[in-house]
Amino acid sequence: MEYNILKILNFDVTTPSSLRFVDFLCKYSHADSYVRYLATYIVELSLVEYKLLKYQPSLLASSAIYLSNKILKNKLEG
Repeated sequence: MEYNILKILNFDVTTPSSLRFVDFLCKYSHADSYVRYLATYIVELSLVEYKLLKYQPSLLASSAIYLSNKILKNKLEG
């Protein structure tokens, strides 16, 4: 029965969260660990805020990385 349900869903049973996008974006932007940890913290705070559910996870992640870069006064490569 479980196989039938997964087959109907095309094995698509999860959605990417903001934390996954933070990991992905930090990895490919070669961000240092301070930026990554601060961005992860900001995203974790946003996950429990009901008002922020209307935004896409990728937008929250990129905003958290931008904010952590600004807080840590790093130059953004662009």
